[in-house]
Amino acid sequence: MLVLLCAAGMTYPGRVTAQSTAPIELKWNALEGCPSADTVLARVHKIAGSTRATPNTLRADATVTQPSDGLFRLRLKIEYGKLAALRNIEGKSCKDLAGATAVALALLLSSDEPLSERDLAGSLPTTGATPSGSEEPNKQGPTPNQPETRPRAAATTAAPTPSVEAGPPRRWHGLLVAPVGALSVGPLQQVSRGLGLAAGASFDHWRFLAEGKLWAAQRETIGNLGNDYEVSLDRFTVGARGCRSLFGSRFEFAPCVLMSVHHLSVRGSGPSLVSETDTVTWAAVGIGAQARLFVAPWLGLVAGVDGELQLSRPEVGISLPAAGSPEPTAIPVEQLAPAAATISVGSQWIF
Repeated sequence: MLVLLCAAGMTYPGRVTAQSTAPIELKWNALEGCPSADTVLARVHKIAGSTRATPNTLRADATVTQPSDGLFRLRLKIEYGKLAALRNIEGKSCKDLAGATAVALALLLSSDEPLSERDLAGSLPTTGATPSGSEEPNKQGPTPNQPETRPRAAATTAAPTPSVEAGPPRRWHGLLVAPVGALSVGPLQQVSRGLGLAAGASFDHWRFLAEGKLWAAQRETIGNLGNDYEVSLDRFTVGARGCRSLFGSRFEFAPCVLMSVHHLSVRGSGPSLVSETDTVTWAAVGIGAQARLFVAPWLGLVAGVDGELQLSRPEVGISLPAAGSPEPTAIPVEQLAPAAATISVGSQWIF
């Protein structure tokens, strides 16, 4: 009796080893909000179940990124012994890519035949001939001399179609925002309407743009000694901004920092007034926010709001004839506001 108990104790650990979890190591580099590495491994073990003993450990290095086109991209490097392969998979969400990773690794672990480099790169393992020369699978279960065939996990779980590429997806894109319509309150007294464009590039979640706006001319009329004098104000703006998207795939929100330079031309006309143009230039700094909706991987709609502080406040004036004096008198026309707020909308083209 004692001998039988000892023999049972010696054979029990062997059964535990045969039903151990899958021999796999996973390095998971994902964005915030994505499933964790433990979650992915738990799904791999659930799909693969118990596996046969293998001479090597399956190692996977996965990196999930989200370029500016809105799609999530997975770079999955798989190693098994001396074999290695790279898969690049696209998905609409990080959760989809985590599921695709779990399915791909579970299929490799569930293979009943030795793995090849083609298997690691994304091809399904080769299946053997059906028993008894039949073209259909045996529906009555395995015969006494036939081992039971494990059903493949791919029959119940769908995954995005992987594509084998030479390298990782491109992380940068060229950007063109045109046309841009803008409405500004300040720094001039009247509300300004403008039209412009911007060009730049994006890198991962960062966007850098150089932009310009031409504002509609504004006119003011001043009465002096019974005469009317007209002052024309023409302004254009050039600037640069940097933005960083915080969340979203198809819809993005990004805070920005910006700097701009304003150039104002002032021209007066009226009786006994020699028409001439004076100019003034000043700088402004500010912060803003942009929202972007992807209509297609190459096109997005952008809306933003900016607030700026003027680093200087030039005073606009005009010299007019004075009563009883041969010398003209300087009459103030407008004092620039210390701040300005701008709303803009436009189409963004992604290259």
